Amino acid sequence: MKKTLFEGLLLIAVCMLLSACEKMPTDDEITTVENATLTLNVTTDGITPFGSTRAGSYWTHLNFVVYQNGSKVAGVNQAEGDDNYGHASMQLSPGTYQVLVLAHSSESNPTLTNPEKLQFTNAMGFTDTFYYYDGITVTSEPKTHNITLERATALLRFIIDDDMPDGISYLRFYYTGGSGALNARTGYGCVDSKQTVNIDADPAATKPYVFDLYTIPKEQQGSLNLTVTAYGEDGVEIVKERVFKGISIERNKITELKGSFFTESPNDDPNDNPSSPTSDTFVITANTEWGGTITQTY
Repeated sequence: MKKTLFEGLLLIAVCMLLSACEKMPTDDEITTVENATLTLNVTTDGITPFGSTRAGSYWTHLNFVVYQNGSKVAGVNQAEGDDNYGHASMQLSPGTYQVLVLAHSSESNPTLTNPEKLQFTNAMGFTDTFYYYDGITVTSEPKTHNITLERATALLRFIIDDDMPDGISYLRFYYTGGSGALNARTGYGCVDSKQTVNIDADPAATKPYVFDLYTIPKEQQGSLNLTVTAYGEDGVEIVKERVFKGISIERNKITELKGSFFTESPNDDPNDNPSSPTSDTFVITANTEWGGTITQTY
């Protein structure tokens, strides 16, 4: 019994001795990790809006999103007219992230949870869309990243050369073959979309009548099938409807499809295919120059 007690007291003494020899850290030796400020700036210097006379920036919505390991960790959504429009700052712990910057003029923002499926819808509208997506390493060291946004869309410009009859209320454009959702990792469309755009007829307009339709190609080159329907004053009666198949499109290019819509020759087949034609700072610009025009007739 006495031996067991002695051994216990000896063990306690040894532990106390070791604890006394242990060096306690001072305040200067305690390291804390502080967040870094990630700043994103979009510049539109020298950009002339394409196909629009609207004053202001080239797009009306900007989405700044930061992802890590497939999950969204920070984001700022802006609309034209907001304070500091085009400039966003986020606090992030040092580490590796993926940054998305999306610029568009849809009525509302697409889903941004998954960078591989940025989904626009018919209700939002489809517009010229630009994006940037890449990995960055956030540190406490000041850095500046110069980034150019890339165009994700192809433009189908439908042109009517003949006179539009009186009483047309609107035209409906229904097209398939493209995508209303963008995979930011690849830069291409990622779903098979059924896109619909309704455009009111302008009684004061004169021929040629021009209608711009946007889609996100699922690869660099593709094709669309398009149904164009003109409705009467009541918005129900179909005055004219034509179908166009195999329209060539290409990302960052314009396809012009033009001809006489209302007064085609009796020998014309409307279903004939048309002929082929402590801060990180991002300074972001956009290349809005289209890569070329593909002209087709119907």
